[in-house]
Amino acid sequence: MALNTNHGFPRGEARIALQLGSADEVVAALLPALLSPNKRMRRRSMTLLPRLDPEEVCRQLDPVLETGARKSRRAACVALAAIGSPAVSLLERLAGDADEAIRNRARRALDAIAARPPENGNRNLSYVRPFGLPYRDSPPPRPQSFAVAAFNFSYGVNLGTLVRSAEAAGAEAVWIIGRDFYYRPSTKGSDWWLPVETMDSPAECLVRAEQEGFAIVALQQGADAQPVWEAEWPERPLIVAGNEGDGLPQPFIEAAALQLELPIFGNIDSLNVAVATSVAMFAFRGWQARQ
Repeated sequence: MALNTNHGFPRGEARIALQLGSADEVVAALLPALLSPNKRMRRRSMTLLPRLDPEEVCRQLDPVLETGARKSRRAACVALAAIGSPAVSLLERLAGDADEAIRNRARRALDAIAARPPENGNRNLSYVRPFGLPYRDSPPPRPQSFAVAAFNFSYGVNLGTLVRSAEAAGAEAVWIIGRDFYYRPSTKGSDWWLPVETMDSPAECLVRAEQEGFAIVALQQGADAQPVWEAEWPERPLIVAGNEGDGLPQPFIEAAALQLELPIFGNIDSLNVAVATSVAMFAFRGWQARQ
């Protein structure tokens, strides 16, 4: 198995590899990107690191610590820090590296791992500390209002922006479906206040929405969609936004109590998904204020 890494990181190919390849093949295919001298490629490949087998990543990174170039060893420190406790022994070796910069980076990674709370299997990403703030037992409680679900976004920065907007609009939570990583700097720390959780599938999201009393509001252009400013909103909506290119899958459309779109008056055919979802959130708040 091999990925074409002669161009920008091929995340579409990588996602297929994650589904079809064995653990060792997938790690071997992604390792060159994780250790690439190209910072953009490293960052993009890191978005897939949570889905890799950590023990296998450590096994394949082991020889890099002895024979890899300086830049590869520095990049390995970052990947190992993200892996966490399974990588401690490798980071301890790097903490004795002949290169002072690598030693310091490895020690910082070990300090960060030691400061993390024990893994308890909870997939609430809001338990991860942003920007050096102290850990807490759980996110602060939020009043009931609305929630947002993001299905299979391609770009972590869009997810981070959506989280920031959702917190500003007073959402109860953000549910991320189909991926487990987002670009945290673009949240500006808003995920400190707002619960952000991951789910594996539309079916899981729909079951959870029903259990918590949410009505599905699908943000999707189409013949059945109403302009956001004309809609009669349900009392407790779950605003669901889809992939930047493919939109929402059919289960969300079929379950929707309301379909919404933002009419376009210019020459382009759509807005950025995080921008469109932000407009929808504040349109709901405006509708609430008028009731």
